Amino acid sequence: MSRLVQLWLMGALLVIGGCLSNSVEEARVVQNAGTASSVCNKKWQLVRLRINGGAVSIHKPADFTFVCNLDGNVMGRSGINTYRGELQVTDNGLMLWDSSSFASTKMGGPEDLLQQENTYLRALAGTRQAFTKSRGKRLILRDASGDIYIEYVRAGS
Repeated sequence: MSRLVQLWLMGALLVIGGCLSNSVEEARVVQNAGTASSVCNKKWQLVRLRINGGAVSIHKPADFTFVCNLDGNVMGRSGINTYRGELQVTDNGLMLWDSSSFASTKMGGPEDLLQQENTYLRALAGTRQAFTKSRGKRLILRDASGDIYIEYVRAGS
């Protein structure tokens, strides 16, 4: 075997060996079922809203908040107005809304902002599952099919 072929084979083996031993581990995103203690008694600010797989553009997402307490009282801001309701979060992340308790103030504002507020409130009322991720710094609320997806970040984090 010629010296050139030997060098080429040696180089190829080094490259292959380096690729095999240099495994790249991707950061694993851990998502946990939300519980009353992981979801409630914290203030959450909106970062993402998706409906039917499409992103919904939200002007000033920090103006959209979600807060609940361990007694099941929910409140928050929905852009222009505030909302409140009652909710139970089970240990496996199931969200049980008392739809008759859901209410919102009715202050006026620009039509486009009122439309995004209505979209957000309809989506929120349609959520049925809660998850936390990023070591409890993010909250995901969604419906069972994933057509509604609302992501929050813990305020002050």
